Amino acid sequence: MPQTLKDKNPILSGPLISHLTSGDRALWAVGWMHFFWSTGTIMVAGLLPTFLTEVLHASHTKVGILEGVAIALMFASKIVSGVLSDVFRTRKPMIAIGTSFTILVKFIFAAATSFNFVFFAKCLDRLSKGIRSSPTDALIADLSTSQTHGKSYGIRQTLYPLGVAFGSLLATGLMMATNNNYRTVFLLATVPGLIALLILLVFIRQPKIQHEIPKRTLRWNVKDIKFFSYRFWLLLGVTTILMLARFSEAFLNLQAKSVGWNIAMLPLLFVAYELMHAIVAYPMGRLADKANRKKLLLIGMGVLVLANFILIGATTWRGALVGVMTVGLHMGMTQGLLSAMVAAEAPADLRGTAFALYYFCVGGSAMIGNVIAGHLSDTYGIQGCFYGGAVFTTLAAIALFFVIQHSPSGQK
Repeated sequence: MPQTLKDKNPILSGPLISHLTSGDRALWAVGWMHFFWSTGTIMVAGLLPTFLTEVLHASHTKVGILEGVAIALMFASKIVSGVLSDVFRTRKPMIAIGTSFTILVKFIFAAATSFNFVFFAKCLDRLSKGIRSSPTDALIADLSTSQTHGKSYGIRQTLYPLGVAFGSLLATGLMMATNNNYRTVFLLATVPGLIALLILLVFIRQPKIQHEIPKRTLRWNVKDIKFFSYRFWLLLGVTTILMLARFSEAFLNLQAKSVGWNIAMLPLLFVAYELMHAIVAYPMGRLADKANRKKLLLIGMGVLVLANFILIGATTWRGALVGVMTVGLHMGMTQGLLSAMVAAEAPADLRGTAFALYYFCVGGSAMIGNVIAGHLSDTYGIQGCFYGGAVFTTLAAIALFFVIQHSPSGQK
């Protein structure tokens, strides 16, 4: 494993992690980068809807349009950045550009005086996330081996939701301390981004991307898509179906509210969700390096079906909490696992492209899934979206079951 960190740094070579290899330290550095990214992002995203409606007096329709356009831009930039990281055979510059824009937009949010100003900032913010996402996913695979992909993505999936939980609590505390001064909180949200950029520049070095396939041209070519195995395409197909059931957390919010969850306490609901996600992710990642990943994914799908039925049957805030935490359990079991499976099925020098294709499928499917969830909720009540979620998850599980049945014995 190449030297990726400054081993003599007192923070990263202390007694608590001195036993880690330089590669492991680099992966933990990437994980902490995700922690600070998510902390800064949620400090703005968690407050932005009320800032738009109460301070700038924007309509809910405008808020919906803003979110829809921003999501589309994020997934589009994930696709482009993933391919470019393969074209230029490097990940770190794209991650640095995305992180720099992440810091810049916080200043724009703090200075915003109109909806159009916020619209521009939100779009730039989602573009920045997309620019850094696919190259970072590919970098994690570059820094690890095929035998440790599960653990490596488990580190990321542990620290990212912890950052969301920490950022949510931090934003709440800052709002109370500043008498609901949104602009001050938005300005302070630049600090986590600056820390993430420092971690990237000081503690992470880009390892050389190895070419695992002989006779591969050194120049990226769209024809290289033929080097993806049929197992990769089957995985994308299963993922596309599953993501139809991964609709927005807003529907979890609405269900909790409908059964009596106090509006002021709703942020704590998602702190519980993210903490469950974080607790499960790393142990699940380590298990994924030893067990059959497809079968683990199948179990994770079963957990999501269970979560949907818990939410359908919930009649109290306690039931809603159990349902939401079960969804968090599913996310912790499967999110890093899916990334590890994508990385394992992709040639080393096409990992950025692999994640670009993955996010293309995820983004398109998630947008369709949210539209369907909204329609089912309007037609059958809030429980309707969870019936839909259970159906789509079951279909994905059936598809994965057939993939497992036709996979060579012992194949992960």
